Amino acid sequence: MIDWSSNQTRLAFQEIQSYTEMYGRGSRVVRWAYAYRRLRNRVYYGLQQQWAGFLSRPKLDPGKLHVLLHLRGGLGDACALWVVIRALRKQLPNAVFYYYTDSPNAMRLLVVPDAQNMILPPGRIPYRRAYDMACELCLSFKTVYVKQARIAELAPQFMSTLQTSLKRQQELSFFLSDNYLLDDALGRFLYRQQAGRLEALHYLSALDFDPQETDTLPAKITGKEISRYGLKAPYITVHSGINASFDIGMKIPLKCWPTPAWSAFLELFKKRFPHIQIVQVGGKNSPRLDKADICLLGETPIEDVPAILQHARLHIDGESGLVQLTRWLNTKSVVLFGPTAPCLFSLAKNINLSEPVCGHCMWLSGPVWHTQCALGHPACLNITQITPQTVLEAVSKELQ
Repeated sequence: MIDWSSNQTRLAFQEIQSYTEMYGRGSRVVRWAYAYRRLRNRVYYGLQQQWAGFLSRPKLDPGKLHVLLHLRGGLGDACALWVVIRALRKQLPNAVFYYYTDSPNAMRLLVVPDAQNMILPPGRIPYRRAYDMACELCLSFKTVYVKQARIAELAPQFMSTLQTSLKRQQELSFFLSDNYLLDDALGRFLYRQQAGRLEALHYLSALDFDPQETDTLPAKITGKEISRYGLKAPYITVHSGINASFDIGMKIPLKCWPTPAWSAFLELFKKRFPHIQIVQVGGKNSPRLDKADICLLGETPIEDVPAILQHARLHIDGESGLVQLTRWLNTKSVVLFGPTAPCLFSLAKNINLSEPVCGHCMWLSGPVWHTQCALGHPACLNITQITPQTVLEAVSKELQ
């Protein structure tokens, strides 16, 4: 746990801020660039919200609290953030929650829509001022709009948590003023502190939750009919680690175990467990593993994935959104870590394999960290050091 009020932590934040301002000290152009970005953000997002209000101002029941949550990132982010949302729901049990995500399919795997849970359609930015509270969540927790009088009236038990949260957000306003730019810096800070990815959300939201919390999704989500895929128990699922929406072009993401290593592992697995079916899941952009018994790449609607994973004896994967999804299933994952750090993303319920040859370079160079090693290596040395035999031994302990 990070001591957020310690002198060491406060100095670490000052250090990060000084890095972003360093080149501006002797350059008027750089200072103007930062000022332009701040102005552009205020104008752009202000106009965006005015346009959203002009297009759609939902009429909401004044007798209930209405909470808008913008979950930034992909499926893995949404699954991790579900811990925070559950804690917020406990504090506001009678509120109606509206979910808007950067990954349109994510919430459909976590939420059964009902009178208290609304999944907003993708693409159309919601008008924040129509709601009693609006928050953005990713690595940080940012309250972008709140009607404190309404919350004091309808949920007075939440006011203490809200006031603490707003105070803490003000303390870290440097990060939150432009979280689209500075979430990477916050991520690197958490990594240097060897903290989990929910640590900043825990502090900023002032909510009480266990960062390692797990549970099982509702049967309406996990109980989909999947017999048409020809799966035969017992089976394991394997996934290359590539996000289905990731445009890899001619490059393989650094977090992916090389295809030859997958082939060697699957061959060893078949010899050790000939009675267990191997099922490959993922999007069309994943490399096809010829040793898999059933290949479902691009063949399954996203709504069927939780049911497929739920009945697997194990799920084997790089650090990915599907691993985070298994957090909310009975299935345990064997996770191969490369450029992403186990301290940030590992779950206690899983088997987490890591060979930190050169540290972890996530967020060092913006989005290119996915495909370009910061040290110039053609592949991530961390993940290439994980051998097929190592994975087989880890898997065997769980299956025997």
